[in-house]
Order: sequence, then C-alpha cells, then structure tokens
Amino acid sequence: MSTGAQTMYPSEKNQFDFFKNSLVVDHNSQDPEKSAREESLIALAYDWASNSPVNGIPNVVRSQNLIKRFFWLVALLGCFGVMGYQTWELVAKFYRFPVDTTLTYTHSKEVYFPAVTVCNVNPLRRSMLSSAGDDVYALLGPPKSQMGSSPGGAQAPAGPAGSFASQSQTTQAAAGPPGPASSSITTQAPAAPGPKGSGSGGTTQAPSASQTTAGAPAGGGGGTTKGQASIQTTAGAPAGGGGGTTQAPAGPPAPPSGRKRRSTGTNSTSTSRRKPGQMNERFEMRKRFGNIWAKLNYTTRETVGHELDTMIISCTFNGVTCSSANFTRFNNHQFGNCYTFNSGWDSSIPVETSSNAGPLYGLSLEMYIEQSEYIGDLSESAGVRVQIHSQRSMAFPEDEGFNIAPGYLTSMAMTRVEITRRPHPYPSKCHNFTTEESKQKSVFTSVHNVDYSVSGCMKTCYQRYVISECACGDPAYPFSLDLEAFSDLKNNINGTTAESVDPCVSDADDECVAGIKRRFADDDLSCDCPLTCVDVEYSGVPSLAKWPSKQYMSTLHATLASAGAHLDNIINGKNGMAAEPGDNLLKLEVYFQELNFQKISENVAYDVFALLADIGGQIGFWVGLSIMALFEVVELILDVFRLLLFRVGSFCFKKQQKRPPSRQVKVQPASEENVLTPRLEKVRFS
Repeated sequence: MSTGAQTMYPSEKNQFDFFKNSLVVDHNSQDPEKSAREESLIALAYDWASNSPVNGIPNVVRSQNLIKRFFWLVALLGCFGVMGYQTWELVAKFYRFPVDTTLTYTHSKEVYFPAVTVCNVNPLRRSMLSSAGDDVYALLGPPKSQMGSSPGGAQAPAGPAGSFASQSQTTQAAAGPPGPASSSITTQAPAAPGPKGSGSGGTTQAPSASQTTAGAPAGGGGGTTKGQASIQTTAGAPAGGGGGTTQAPAGPPAPPSGRKRRSTGTNSTSTSRRKPGQMNERFEMRKRFGNIWAKLNYTTRETVGHELDTMIISCTFNGVTCSSANFTRFNNHQFGNCYTFNSGWDSSIPVETSSNAGPLYGLSLEMYIEQSEYIGDLSESAGVRVQIHSQRSMAFPEDEGFNIAPGYLTSMAMTRVEITRRPHPYPSKCHNFTTEESKQKSVFTSVHNVDYSVSGCMKTCYQRYVISECACGDPAYPFSLDLEAFSDLKNNINGTTAESVDPCVSDADDECVAGIKRRFADDDLSCDCPLTCVDVEYSGVPSLAKWPSKQYMSTLHATLASAGAHLDNIINGKNGMAAEPGDNLLKLEVYFQELNFQKISENVAYDVFALLADIGGQIGFWVGLSIMALFEVVELILDVFRLLLFRVGSFCFKKQQKRPPSRQVKVQPASEENVLTPRLEKVRFS
C-alpha cells in the first residue's frame, strides 16, 4: 500500500484500521530491533527464553559452547522429568482419596442407653415337646433317660410320659453317693424284674422301685446308685461291666418309642467308631432340628420357648422397677425366644438414657434360667446369651453375643462409640440408607422394622442366592417372596417362576445350601452391602463375681417367694425339687463406666489445597518456578496468541484487497471532505 492516493472500500478501511491500531507494529517506534523480534514467533520465544524465570532455560539459550548447552539441556530435561513423575504421584495420591481417622473423647450430661438382648441358650422347653409338633417330638423325645436331671443336682419334675429329653448328667440322690455316669445311655421299655442272679449294666435297689433293665448277658451288675423311689435307666453293657445310672423321682414311665435310639458317645463294647471326615451326629441332629423348627409357625415357636415372665426375678433401670413389658420379643433360629430391652423398634416408645455412670444407674437383671426345662441335645451349656447393641438395629446373638453363666454376677461396664465415615469416593464408600432402600437390602427391616445393618444385608444376600439357586429358603432367616428384598426373585428362581418357596429340608436342598455357604465363607458371592456413614457401638469387657453370696440367701429367698410360686417351690425343695441357686439363677448388670463417649471420625487426608501446595513445592524445588513466574508464562501465551491473531487478520485483509471491485470510489487525499487515507508503511513479516 503506497502513501499516495489510494482507492479503498469503506468497510475495508474500518477493518484495516482495527488491525492497525491494535496489532500492527509501528516501525517508527524508537526500538526497531525489538519491533523486528516481535514480528517472529521464534524471536518471541527466544526473547522469553533468554529472560525465563525457569532455572536452566536461560543457560541453554545463552551458552555459546555446544558441550555446555548440551549439559544444561540434559539437566533441564532431567529436572522436568523428575518433577513430572513426582507430580503424577501426587495426583494419583489425591485420587486415592485417603482419609485420616481421628479419635476424640466427648463428655455429655446424658447418653443414650444401648439396647440389651437376652436369650436363654435353650431354645425349647422340655415340657413343651408335645406342643412343638410330631416331628420335634419324634426327634427329641421320648428321652434316653426316663427322668432327666438338671446339672448340679437340680431334679426335674415328672411329667407326661415321653415329655422329657435326656440329660447327660447324673443326679445325686438323698441317700448315698452317685455311681459313675455312662456316656452312652439308652432308654428301655418297662420290664418285669429278672430272676435272682441275673443283672444288668446298672441296677437300682430301693423300696418300691420300678426297675427298667437293659437286655444284657447274665452277670454281676456294676455301678449302682441307691435312692428313694427311683426309676432306673441303664446302659447295655457286658456281664460284669459297670454302666452308669440316672435317677429322678418316680413318675409315669415312657412308652416304647418303636425306633432306634441315637448314641451320644461310645462305651467299652462299641463295635463301630466315627471315622475322620464323617458328619458329627450332634451336628446332624441340630441341623434336622433347625429344619423342623423352621416349619413351625411363629406363634408356636414363641409358645414352646422360654417366657420372660418366668425368667425375670427382678428388673431395675436407673433405680426404677421394670418388667417384661419393657422388652421386645423376637425369635432367633438358634436360641428361640429372645428379648430386647430399650430396642427402639417402636418409635412411639422413647429411648432410655443415662445421666449417671455406675451399676446403680444402669440395667440390673436377676434371672431364673429353668434348667429343669433344658434339653441336653440342644443345650450343652446353661446360661443366657447377651448382646449389647444400638437401638433400631437387628440383634444377631449367635454371631455377636456372649454367654453369662448361672451362679455369677456378670457386670458389663460400657463405653459408647460413635463412628462417622466418609461417603463415596472415599475408601469407606458408606451410604445413608432410607427406609425403602433398607428394605431392599435387608429383609429384617421389613420383618422387624429395624434399620439397615451390614450383618442384615449380608444374611439377606446369602438368602437371595439360596432362593435363586436352590429354589428353597434357609430356615434360619426369613425367605418369603412377598418381602421387598426377595420380591424380584419370583421370576428368577433356578430359571423358573414361582410365587413362593419352601424351606430347604431335603438332602438335595442341604447339599445346595452347603455349596452356597462355602461360597459365602470364601467371599465368592457378589453382595453389595456398604457401610453406614454413622454407626453407634458399645465396647466393654465383662467381669464376674460369685452370686448370690451366703449372706444374701435369705433376701434372695424372700425375693423368689414374691416373684412366683414356681421359684418358691424350687428354692425350698417342694414337690421333690431341690435346686441350688447357683444352678438356675444369675444376675446381669449393664451400665456406663463413664459418661464420656468416643467419637471416631474419618477426615479427608489430602484435599485440593494440599495437592496444589505439594505440586508447587515440586515445581519450585526442581525447576525453580513460582506462582509469579507462571504469570510470565501466561504473558508469553498471550503474546503468541496476539501475534497469530494479527497474522490471520493480515491474511484476510490482503485476500480481500485482491478481490476486483464492482464499484470504485476515488478518494482525494488533499481534500478534507473525503475520507482520509492513513499513511502506513509496508509491514515486513519474517
């Protein structure tokens, strides 16, 4: 473009003025060398590198010696490489979302008291065998001994024929010490006394005694127990062999069972022994009982189990008397009737709190466990199963509880622990479940109106696999397809459609369920059971003391007499019963050790600000770059963008100039009325 008269379109002139005023380099500037450098991208980069804030780059540019330049270049690239690796590690650490666990102690004037679940370890009362159904009666009765005895010398009353299960202990009669007990006892049908000189494995000699003998070779009888009006149950033993005897007060003998009795042990004449790898007989019996127990309706299972009104002698909380009305009952597949104090399952009943520490301000329970009602095949031990847990959570005493023994005071000094977790994407991946979400994850929410728990979710997941693959339900847990957790399985039960399923009772079912249990134990089942974001637990260690003391016996007698006639009869030995308190009575105390409670919280260990600070430290350490130096890099980027924009604009302007005009307007530069043509020098581009 010359400086003389020129011909331009008005629109072209306005566009050119814009680029001229904002982007075009003025060659009349006082620094022509700088203007020339700015015209080239290479020159622009060279100028920035010569004055770069990044250590090492100016040395690479200014070095005249090739060896020096190579040295600085290698050093610069090495530092950038290490910096990049360290930065990558920092970013990877950030996306692992690490957390810190913080433990704090907080004091409160009032603390929520936990839920306390108690279960008698014997699930079925012996006197209720006939009410439990024919299958249960056929499995557990008639007993191996006509009259079982409770441990420690507590004798059971005689009841209807065949209503008692065996007891493996020997009862000591009033006259004479007991004979040796046999580990293998069989029940005999009534028979007339044998001729003189014939004997059995064990005999009873007493006035007016009814004798039941085992069919054994003639010979001397060994191992006798003398007592009053006793009925004898003897073990089959060879002549001269001593079999143990079990005695109880006289009562109607059991009729012949018509079936082969089980053997709970071995004796000296045993011809068959259990081989390694064979299923334990007791385990098989317990499994059969569980299958039969599941078939019973809920009302029947509650009826034949131990009643809390019978078990409770005394109950106080915070010094105020409580009763069975303060407990919520549910039925457990292993322990039968279980009772929860302060369960929180009913939202209309307020949750109990404690404002003082110590045993006087907690829960105190004196209980009678009814050992005379125990069934030896179901209960190897005597006592109560206890679980301490938070409100509105399902109790699983078979997994999380502990036993307390009769004859002792068991004290549990607790501390409340509150756990707070971080949700996804942090490692805990916890979730706060609504009631509807909980019903989908845990079948116990629908059945008992409890909150979600990981244990309940895992058991529900296990049951889902059993239902879908075995086409039956494990009787240990609910399995109705009408429940929300299982309703979607109606169209996917072993490849078929079904509206309901039966409990798993057949051998094929047992084999299928055993396979699911193995996979469950090996963590091969796909169960989505996240943790809850807020959990409450109670930690503590039980302590024991002998109870009751000898000096407390008179007070205890009065308490028992006022608690109920059945307890008064037992403690005073009426109706042929003479029991030591240590065999049937126990006491439980649950209280807060202190009103301080622990808070365990997950906190973000590495947030965005920590990431930026670490990255800045790595950059500053390896290449000497700071935040202010980054602004110089930003300035360089803007200069490059400005130069590219000017080149694009100049290219478009030149292209538009070459277009043949359809109409030309001659502009006179000397005339002020005409549009003045700007005087521009020719711009050189390198």
